[in-house]
Amino acid sequence: MPEMKIAVCDDEEFYRNELEKMITVYGNETSRKFTLDAWESGAALLDAVKRGDKDYDVIFLDIEMPELSGMEAAGELRSMGKNMALCFVTSFNDYALNAYQIDAIGYVIKPIQYLDLKKMMEKAEMQYWYRKKTEEAEKRYLEVMCDRRSVIIDLEKVVYIEKRRNQCVFHCTNGEQICYDTLKNISKRLDHDIFMQIHQGYIANYNYVKEVLNDRVCFGSGMEAPLSRRYYDAIHGRYIDKLNRLFAEINTENTIK
Repeated sequence: MPEMKIAVCDDEEFYRNELEKMITVYGNETSRKFTLDAWESGAALLDAVKRGDKDYDVIFLDIEMPELSGMEAAGELRSMGKNMALCFVTSFNDYALNAYQIDAIGYVIKPIQYLDLKKMMEKAEMQYWYRKKTEEAEKRYLEVMCDRRSVIIDLEKVVYIEKRRNQCVFHCTNGEQICYDTLKNISKRLDHDIFMQIHQGYIANYNYVKEVLNDRVCFGSGMEAPLSRRYYDAIHGRYIDKLNRLFAEINTENTIK
């Protein structure tokens, strides 16, 4: 189970510590694992996210902070396309409308009560898992146009994709599917950790690769696709790494026996 990454941002050390303690208690109660960071400045938090040094699933933001308020920081996060769960921390309840306008899960009032924090964490977890499942579905399924109708392709069953003029042929474990789109456009929508370009006109699902030869990639059951020099090093290097890991595992097992 992945760990949720949580940030607490408050310019007052007392409330930062209180939130950290309560989140830790919630994690112990629910047997959840969290990665927890504390920030005393909204501007510093925002800079770290902008640089790509940090990325969070949940952020607790104090609204009234010097230099950059929690509401302003939240607005900038949303403008960056970040969809983490946001919860505001405030001494007043006058910010409820603003909190919902910025698509926050809610707010907690200082002094913070554990039950209020617990409710926010439960909301944050629901949003987190919903987002994870949506992302997994988006990676697994691809909607394409075939014969003037929309078709959903299960990418886990796609062995390789072939370019045919302005069409693409999905060679799957359960047959073929032709769609009216270019290979270039299809490639943009794929997870490149799994799907690798092996030729100007071919993309392979690495999970099905059984052997990499000088001029072709073999998938088993007689299925293969051409491999060009341009893409040889990338897929061959990854294939050799896979073989080395397998040999290392076999040697470890034999040593134990």
